[in-house]
Amino acid sequence: MTSSNSLRSVLPFVLFAVAAGGAAWACFGDRGVLTNRSLEYEELARAERLGERRATVALLRGQIQQMESEPRLQERWIREELGYVKPGEVLYLFPGDRAADFTFVEDKRLLASGGHQP
Repeated sequence: MTSSNSLRSVLPFVLFAVAAGGAAWACFGDRGVLTNRSLEYEELARAERLGERRATVALLRGQIQQMESEPRLQERWIREELGYVKPGEVLYLFPGDRAADFTFVEDKRLLASGGHQP
């Protein structure tokens, strides 16, 4: 067998190996089809989250504008969320009423000095 015959017999295998390697690199490489597809899905997910956040921002801006323009709404929010009262009013706290906001009721010094534990 001559060298040209052996080259001709090996050439199809070499071409097949190069083509298979190129196809594998095109699919699985760092810029391959699968990587591009996963990046497209990630882009769609990020665009969806961005749309949700934009909707939330628009809602909050509307609430801010409403709060700035309506004094009664401001007063209601301040009373409910911050627990403020007008001069001369009395605020009654009942057990279980937003206990996390009124931690001063459970003052450790009062309990240590023999005060009644709630």
